[in-house]
Amino acid sequence: MSHNRPRMSVLAAGAVSLAMIAAPLAVTAQDDMTAMVSEECQAANLGDALKNPGQLTLSTDNPSFPPWWGGDPSTDPDSGWETSYPPSGEGLEGRVAYAVAHALGFTDDQVTWLQNTEWTLAFQPGPKPFDAHMAQTAIRPERAENVDFSEPYFEANQALAAVSGTHITGITTMADLKPYRLGAAVGTTALQFIEEQIQPDSGAQVFNNNADAVQALQNGQIDGLVVDLLSAWYVTYAQVTDGTIVGQFPTTEQDERVAMVLEKDSPLTACFSEAITALRDSGELQAIYDATITTSQGMPVIE
Repeated sequence: MSHNRPRMSVLAAGAVSLAMIAAPLAVTAQDDMTAMVSEECQAANLGDALKNPGQLTLSTDNPSFPPWWGGDPSTDPDSGWETSYPPSGEGLEGRVAYAVAHALGFTDDQVTWLQNTEWTLAFQPGPKPFDAHMAQTAIRPERAENVDFSEPYFEANQALAAVSGTHITGITTMADLKPYRLGAAVGTTALQFIEEQIQPDSGAQVFNNNADAVQALQNGQIDGLVVDLLSAWYVTYAQVTDGTIVGQFPTTEQDERVAMVLEKDSPLTACFSEAITALRDSGELQAIYDATITTSQGMPVIE
């Protein structure tokens, strides 16, 4: 397995770029990418392996947030999408989704999107309505008991978001965090990180979803919110008044390989992995990362 995939450990706390959200979709020429996957993995030959013959059915959470996703949902007001519009192909995961589709030989109009309203539903056991789901889902052994994961398309790491001027913003180590109230959404690797690595004195504060956790931070019900670094950027820039990223946690303490989620034993798993590998080897994954993520200064590490 290649380790030359982008990591999120250098994302800056400042520097906001509209290119993160609104840059036009740019993928390697479709004919070139299709030739890089095996014949049996090309769209015309996937047949009954697809949930809907002739269509690639993808899923992500609703609402979906920048910089993972982009696009204006008001362009299709009857669609029900909130905050971002995944069919636009914008944002980091939006671009990866369409690059994978093109690598398999699907055109844009052959991609159908489903809305997932509860994050944990995507990796619960049982049949899935989608061919693949993308929502910053890290590979975990316990999840892999119920679903398949593709080859990872990037690695993330956890970070700590807070409100500027509060005491927690002065911490420099994980030991310093013990007395503070830390929260995360249920079922997330962020929650797991709080419970297993930080182990605060009062335990982790658990919320039904990230939106509830963000509101708790804004209301002062928790002192700090642990989320992946890209989400921390959006939380502190767009969702929390006077929000700030205190720092990121060491990558040595984490395994945050993010991948597509598929139904257990899906015949498509190998094909999605083949497409992602082709995109990585061609440099397209790195190009997508570079086009959607802005960096300007080193992010402090909470050791």
